[in-house]
Amino acid sequence: MKRIHFDLETDGFYGAYLQSREPSGCTVIALAGDAPEDYLAKACAKWFLGKGVNVLSMSTAKKDCGYHNYPLERIEAAICWLQSMGNRKTGIAGVSTTGTMALSAASYFQDITLTIALTPTDFIWQGVMQGRRDGCKEWPAEGESLLFYRGEPLPYMPFACQHHSTGGALPLRADVPGI
Repeated sequence: MKRIHFDLETDGFYGAYLQSREPSGCTVIALAGDAPEDYLAKACAKWFLGKGVNVLSMSTAKKDCGYHNYPLERIEAAICWLQSMGNRKTGIAGVSTTGTMALSAASYFQDITLTIALTPTDFIWQGVMQGRRDGCKEWPAEGESLLFYRGEPLPYMPFACQHHSTGGALPLRADVPGI
């Protein structure tokens, strides 16, 4: 099985391409897991490879597991590379947040002919940072969308609660209807 790794700095996207043992002109961009080598990404790739489909497992970037202002140009660059490798058909798959990313990418790029989005939202969320901050593993990215394209954040729904800065209760956003 052929395996090629991609780095953001040199290739325009971060991920790993796995070519099916059987010749195939079809591929799926799998937006699963926090890294192309984590358990969820490997399980997803194994399933598609078992069906005879090439897989490009993509994630945000090394050492950044947050989903904020993710440039859709990365998926666009991946599609171009996949086509240059002889893949005639390209699908995209994602779960939860990456399911929303998959739906959004499919609405922008006509070369995506199959979309698998498991439990996505029907709108774009505010971006999310991940790491360690004031005892939190995840918090809203201030003023950032989940997705970004051509130099602009895509319109997004802000979270009702924002990250606290003093250790007190999380302040509710007054500009969100119904709160």
